[in-house]
Amino acid sequence: MQKSAPAIVMVTALAVLGISCGGGNGTTDEASPAGPPAPVSLAGAWSGTGVDSNKNTGLNGATNVTWTLAQTGTSVSGTVTTQSVDPPGTTCNSCHRNKTGTIAGTLAGTAMTLTVSFPAGTPGDPTPLCTATLTGTASGITQDTFTVLYSGDDSCEGPLLDGTLTLARQP
Repeated sequence: MQKSAPAIVMVTALAVLGISCGGGNGTTDEASPAGPPAPVSLAGAWSGTGVDSNKNTGLNGATNVTWTLAQTGTSVSGTVTTQSVDPPGTTCNSCHRNKTGTIAGTLAGTAMTLTVSFPAGTPGDPTPLCTATLTGTASGITQDTFTVLYSGDDSCEGPLLDGTLTLARQP
């Protein structure tokens, strides 16, 4: 039985296609995309020193800061405690920098947008009538450290400008 030239070409073309496509078992040698990386875990205790400026402290508004954070997915929340580096009662900074408040933030990769709120009437606050709200962005977040750039307003002290806070994870 003799086949015509077009039939031989057709059979050859189908054979080549079958070989090039492979029989396959539905898997490929390529890795499947993993999706976005898991956010860095910020849960735990952090501490550091922040510096900003306002009308009373000038460019030297230094504050010791402690954060205790919880995290669910990309949402971060927790408590913030600030303590002046100045001895108690010696400067405006020594009063207005001793506060307890809350933090709420949202992670995106190694960055976070955040809001810190210090309400009036917090027990132990030497300036209980004053409120403060700070907003900022953390960048370069790792498991051990990150830096926050912030600004905000204290109802008694006025605007807080050019803030930088560097935090390190505590054991």
